Amino acid sequence: MLVPKRIDLPELLDEADAPREDMERSLRDLRRFNRFYGGAGVYRRLLRRMARHNPLSVLDVATGTSDLLELLPNTSLRVGADFKIDHLQYMREGSAVRRVVANALSLPFVNNAFEIVTSTHFFHHLTPEQNATMLREALRVARRGVIVNDTRRHYVPFLVTKLISVLGFVGRITRSDAPTSVLRGYTPEEVRAIAANVPAKNFEVVRAWPYRFGLLLWK
Repeated sequence: MLVPKRIDLPELLDEADAPREDMERSLRDLRRFNRFYGGAGVYRRLLRRMARHNPLSVLDVATGTSDLLELLPNTSLRVGADFKIDHLQYMREGSAVRRVVANALSLPFVNNAFEIVTSTHFFHHLTPEQNATMLREALRVARRGVIVNDTRRHYVPFLVTKLISVLGFVGRITRSDAPTSVLRGYTPEEVRAIAANVPAKNFEVVRAWPYRFGLLLWK
């Protein structure tokens, strides 16, 4: 009863003609959400769940401004891949993260190029079939495994994002995209069904606070 039907609607930040000022405000909103509302903590906890040590190399798919990769200063090689070059260019000054324009469904890297591949707040952008393709590509270029996390589809995060939007705490694009992204999201059961079609050695779907899920696939 508390899980709405999945509705796959486009998001404004994905559009090619989004005004630059609005785009940059939305990217700052996303960085703030990661920093203060659990995204960064979930990212670190899932990495520790897969590898107790600091990973030697990490590729982050659909990385945006690569703010989560910047949390890993002891990782020798950090690469952020995204299909939007303007997102990669924003706030890149002084960052040690290498940024690459790339399609998540056809990554331009050799097999086993990175110890771990991650992706955050991207799963909801893709159909189940596309997500299976993305996970296979991520596993191909990973040596140890793949970690995905995103918001769970549920009325609670939907109403929270609507409230944040009404109160004006975020920019124009985020006011539209945040509730939309929740409705485009997946439940842990749906994620498990997608992962079952991917040739991983083992996988695990975990619930993470607040209203997030983590998918870990071991190679």
